[in-house]
Amino acid sequence: MIKIAIYETGILVDGNILIEKKYYDASNALDNQLRAGLLAAVDGFAHDAFNSTLESFTLSSYTLVAISKILEIPVIPEESVKSHTLMIFTIIEKDTNERAVKVCMQKALDQFLNRYSVNDILTKDSKYFMKFTGRFDKIFKDLILKSEDRFSSMF
Repeated sequence: MIKIAIYETGILVDGNILIEKKYYDASNALDNQLRAGLLAAVDGFAHDAFNSTLESFTLSSYTLVAISKILEIPVIPEESVKSHTLMIFTIIEKDTNERAVKVCMQKALDQFLNRYSVNDILTKDSKYFMKFTGRFDKIFKDLILKSEDRFSSMF
């Protein structure tokens, strides 16, 4: 069996997919909206049941890794704060080093937040963010390659 590190990655806000990039199709991949719903449900469960954030969970031969950030927007004139959850997720092969993937994910999330304003993130259509998928390729580099592709890129 060919080893693959990363199958796909993406960014969601409040459970809605903003952008995603698939590197390899998984034969039993979830529909986009099902995946977004699953992520939101598991993240909500982790928060409500354990007062924690979703970091990763494993299903069959895949591990889903996530990093979340709370975006707080002041609401005027009430001067209260409305919170939104921004999450980057990556579906990886079960035996992939999560720590290396999380470093790349944090870098991608930081660059996404530097590139787009909170207002854009909360109001723009997903097509607005499509150019950022090229940034995923640069950040994840060889983690997105099959073993045979890694070998051929050396020559």
